[in-house]
Amino acid sequence: MPLRHVLHSVALVTLLLIAPSPGQAQRPISLWLGVGRPVTTDSVSFSLKNLDAYGALQLDVPLLPFAFRGDIEIAGSDFQKGRRNVTASAIVPLRLPVVQPYAMLGYGIYDWGKTNEERGVSYGAGVRVQLPGLGFFVQARRHQPLKRSIGTIGIVF
Repeated sequence: MPLRHVLHSVALVTLLLIAPSPGQAQRPISLWLGVGRPVTTDSVSFSLKNLDAYGALQLDVPLLPFAFRGDIEIAGSDFQKGRRNVTASAIVPLRLPVVQPYAMLGYGIYDWGKTNEERGVSYGAGVRVQLPGLGFFVQARRHQPLKRSIGTIGIVF
C-alpha cells in the first residue's frame, strides 16, 4: 500500500476518534493541521517552496498544568527533498473557555532520516481559539539548531 494511502487512512481514523460530540468544546486528544512560513534574515519571497506543512497530535490532561504535543513539519513541496522535522513538546496553556494562549518548549530531530540530521531545542508561543467542534491557532516557534523561526496558522480538530 502506498504511503499516501496509509497517511490518509491514519488521518481519517484520527479524525473519527477525536471529533467532539455536540456540546463538547474540547477533547483530551486534538489534531492540529496548519501551514508555516519560515522567517530568516534573507527570506523575503513567498512561494510554496518556502512554506512548511504542519501536523501535530496534542494530549491535554486537565489535572496537569501542561499538555504533550508531538508534531511534524515538512518544508517545501517535496517530501523526499524537503526538510522533515519531528518535535516532542511540553505545552503550557492558559486554560480559558475560548481564547487559550500557550507557551511551548520542545526537543526535535531536524532533517530526520537524512545524512545532515540534527537534534536540538525549540521554543515558542501561540494562541488557540477554541469553538465547539473546531479551533484555530497561530503560533511562532524558534528552532535553535536551524537558527530559524517559523510562524504557523491552522485549525484544531
